[in-house]
Amino acid sequence: MISESNVTEVLSPINRSQLISREGSVVDASTDVWNLPYTIYPTATVDFGKIENKALREVTREYIAERLVTTSTHAAYTAFTYLWTEFFSVYQEMLTDDLEASLVRCFEKMLNRARSNHRLWAMYRPIRWFIWCADNYPENGFSIDYSFELEAISIPGNPKGEAVRLEDPDKGPLNRSIELPLLISAMKEDKCDEYEHLQQRAIMALSIAYGRNPANLTYLKEIDLKNIAPVESDPCFILRIPRIKKRLLNPRDDFLDEYLNQDFANYLIELIEASKQFATCVDTGSGMIEVERPLFFKRGMNQAAIRAQQWDSAYNLTTKDVGNLIKAFVKRHNIISPITGELMHVTPRRLRYTMATGLAAEGISKRELARILDHTDTQHVNVYFEMAGRIVEHLDKATAKGFSKYLNFFKGRLIDSDEDAVNGERDDKHLTFVDDPNPADQADIGVCGESSVCHLDPPYSCYLCPKFQPYRHADHEHVLECLLAGREERLKKYENARLGIQLDEVIAAVAQVVKLCEVGAHNV
Repeated sequence: MISESNVTEVLSPINRSQLISREGSVVDASTDVWNLPYTIYPTATVDFGKIENKALREVTREYIAERLVTTSTHAAYTAFTYLWTEFFSVYQEMLTDDLEASLVRCFEKMLNRARSNHRLWAMYRPIRWFIWCADNYPENGFSIDYSFELEAISIPGNPKGEAVRLEDPDKGPLNRSIELPLLISAMKEDKCDEYEHLQQRAIMALSIAYGRNPANLTYLKEIDLKNIAPVESDPCFILRIPRIKKRLLNPRDDFLDEYLNQDFANYLIELIEASKQFATCVDTGSGMIEVERPLFFKRGMNQAAIRAQQWDSAYNLTTKDVGNLIKAFVKRHNIISPITGELMHVTPRRLRYTMATGLAAEGISKRELARILDHTDTQHVNVYFEMAGRIVEHLDKATAKGFSKYLNFFKGRLIDSDEDAVNGERDDKHLTFVDDPNPADQADIGVCGESSVCHLDPPYSCYLCPKFQPYRHADHEHVLECLLAGREERLKKYENARLGIQLDEVIAAVAQVVKLCEVGAHNV
């Protein structure tokens, strides 16, 4: 029988008052509460005092210390988090003085519950803890024989692709035809210059463009945005993105250079300009120093970085901050999902899924997609290719009309006659719809209100132009039917999602005009 009275004393690095993490940061280990130097999380704290049994408390401290010193701060933090949530918080009250027998019983209960809930993947870290403790401190209640049984269990990987595979409307990829355009449109129309709103737009732009984990964004500095064009009048922007998950001592030890289009780069330039109002001085206790400016500035300072004395990260956002900025952007613009009819649920992970499934559908290679997502191999991108042929839904007239009330792509105004229109007297500004498969099928649909030369491609792009003035009496429903038929034909002919959705914004705008005309007719 193992009891707390005969626990083997742990004679290891945790008996010292300080530990040095693998990344080189000092951790105060003199109490049961360790504040880990993990600056992407706001409170990366482990509290061993919550573990009631002294034997388990001491060996767990030893195990977490080993992970911290030899592997990474991330490994230490996630190991304790899973141990607490999956095991201690649920089963520690079931442990008895016969610790060896009760540990086995509790582990069996935990494993059976995980199997029934399809969460066996979450058992990996608790199992590694038990095996390590059995190898090093079997006298403290860990059965060596049972550790062999645990070693033989096949643990599946974290089912990160399940939300993608199941097309979960709240967790899977956003619909590229009717959800993603709403985010992009809100970004373009957002002219507010409040600092937090500038951060929101920049975060949204980078999450949509690159699908990176939020941790990548927290480590960005202003100097990472570079214009490499030799001529200022024709800029070409590159963003150096710090790499994570590569067991680097510092995420900024390695970068991936990515092209950034002008529109998205402008969001970053506006943010950098606004950030000049903030100083980046840090009181180290032995004097003030100025640190390199982060791209995304945390005005309240990163307290985890301060505690860990990681001064370079003192003004970095946390990953939670990144997620909160995205949610705040959606809430501020009241972006309703046409699919759920509720406020759109947008997270960095969903935007990552959206970009990856979209690129897979467009025919990108697995190797290139793995590079873009910063994976070391291609096995993690298979789920996106499994979904490639299924992410574009088939639209019909009723569906397009139903979605149109959320999408609001039509920005022009309806007119009853040429007398009501700007340029109504000019024949060259009258617009005619011609059905491509049947050129004889033509109809006047409205008037262009642009006074100068228009560079759009009429008549389709006209429905998205604020200068377009469609006739209320025109047969826009016929235009909608032709566009939907053309969309289906493209999907069948080319088997390429990109070709299938090229006209989706136009379809939504035409459907919106149809609905407005119907409302007007009912009011007459």
